[in-house]
Amino acid sequence: MAYPVDTAHHILVIQPLVGIGDMIWHKPWIDALAARTTVTLAAKPTAQTAILFPPEQHAGLHHLHIQRSLRGRKGRHDGISGFFRLVADFRNSGADTAIILHHSPRYALAAKLAGIKVRLGYGHTSHNIGLNAGTVLDKAMLKDSHAIDRIARFSAENGFGLEQPHWHLAPKAQAIDWATMWLAEHHLLASDGRPLPYLIYGIGAMHEARRWSAENFAALAGLIAKSRLAMPILIIAAPNEEHIVNAIMAAAPKPSDLVPVICPLTEAVALMSQAHGFVGNDSGLLNIMACLNIPALGLFSQSKPLEYSPYLYKLELFAEQDYGSEGLIDSITPEDVFARMLEIWPDKS
Repeated sequence: MAYPVDTAHHILVIQPLVGIGDMIWHKPWIDALAARTTVTLAAKPTAQTAILFPPEQHAGLHHLHIQRSLRGRKGRHDGISGFFRLVADFRNSGADTAIILHHSPRYALAAKLAGIKVRLGYGHTSHNIGLNAGTVLDKAMLKDSHAIDRIARFSAENGFGLEQPHWHLAPKAQAIDWATMWLAEHHLLASDGRPLPYLIYGIGAMHEARRWSAENFAALAGLIAKSRLAMPILIIAAPNEEHIVNAIMAAAPKPSDLVPVICPLTEAVALMSQAHGFVGNDSGLLNIMACLNIPALGLFSQSKPLEYSPYLYKLELFAEQDYGSEGLIDSITPEDVFARMLEIWPDKS
């Protein structure tokens, strides 16, 4: 059976969800498409595609930023005039095939007006005015399934499915060099040049309801410091999260064991790639750890725990129906997290 992707020479992949985790969930399939033909990846800038698909590792993948609905900020692709700018950008990509990993009719129509000949996407019957190829997803799949389940089903039905999706991310070489220098300056390199064991704290999250408190992170650090898992903890944070870092440092029983790291995501990924493990909120950093194949304990509360990678761990505290409950994150104690850490990391070797 022939599929639209079989004859594509240049595919415009449109994945407009806003988060880093959202893009990571689609990553193995985009990697596979980019390995078979030229791909232009259209995504929100907040998805950090240049970091998740580094140009030096994805020579045939090009990036196109969708500047709209940027967490409340207006972009150049918003509104009617913005829609026609989007059409122009799609046309200028040079793609002959569009794969729209979303149900919105806006992107399908824009691809049609851009003159892209073959257009397939998630959109169900009432939303497929711009689609002309492939198999769509039904309403139940669009409404009730996780993004990974949607892309797995859609790709399987449209000729680019993966039997065993593999999540992988290689930090940029320059970022690794920076991380090595940073570790040396902070006395975290052994005499043979290998990193000493350290943990990563992921303290940020998209929504307040997903964030464990600074006081809890500080108390957990105190428990770790007095245990066989005692090692430095790097607090990875964006500049707008510096106040959380300061609150953790102020509340920590032994702040010298905590090392704040406020740096660009490219450098953060390099440091994360050499860590012993990760503990943190349900966030983009947690999903990055899964791609780096390093054990990561996620503090899930508003969404059900992610299980797409064997490197993702959860607390064994809640029933399935508990997730999404108001204030659930605050019911997790430092003792709960520490006990689970002892199960995940039996030693520091």
